Amino acid sequence: MKRTVFLFIFSILSLVVQSQENHENHEHSSENQGQILDPDTITTHTELHAAENDGQTKIQKENKNSEKNSVKANLDDFPNLHPLVVHFPIVLLLIGAILQLIQLFLLKRNMDWVIFLMVGFGFIGAYIAGQYAHPHTHELTAMAKKVLEQHDKYADWTIWSSAAAATLKLVSLFLLKKNRIFEVVVFLVLAFAAYSVSEAGHYGAQLVYIEGVGPQGEYLEPEEEGHSH
Repeated sequence: MKRTVFLFIFSILSLVVQSQENHENHEHSSENQGQILDPDTITTHTELHAAENDGQTKIQKENKNSEKNSVKANLDDFPNLHPLVVHFPIVLLLIGAILQLIQLFLLKRNMDWVIFLMVGFGFIGAYIAGQYAHPHTHELTAMAKKVLEQHDKYADWTIWSSAAAATLKLVSLFLLKKNRIFEVVVFLVLAFAAYSVSEAGHYGAQLVYIEGVGPQGEYLEPEEEGHSH
């Protein structure tokens, strides 16, 4: 009986001691894992989290600023006003040439006035776009220079031919009224002006979309500093 009690007590003590050792080993392993963890890694994760927060804050600020800013840019925001002016002579001269062709068969005096006003304003727009709103360039590539030369050549032809067409149309209004032969001459001159402005527009589009001249002010000099094309 005593032997049985002794064995029972010994077993209980063994279990208690083993449990205590397991508990201490678990605490030591937890401490070791904490020591193995690199402090730099903790810092890095913290910094990344802070950077993400900063990035989100910047995006929110940019969104707020974009909401405050107007979608429509001011005239001062453009590096050059040429694109805003040049579309008027293109439209006016092309439509004027079409109306003059129709006028060859109608010979209506009211139509003469409409054509004269369109050609006259087309000439004014072409002159402003070519002389006052023409962009001044710098550091162009060799190909861009050749394209620009063609653009300027057809732009000059547009100015002179539209001026001649407006003058001839003025003559047809007051001197040679309803003269079909003279109206044919007016149409030929105006058709040449329409052709010239179309070619100038083609080379202008090539400069912008292929050669990269103009977008965001690329290859353009400031207005107050530009002196040569």
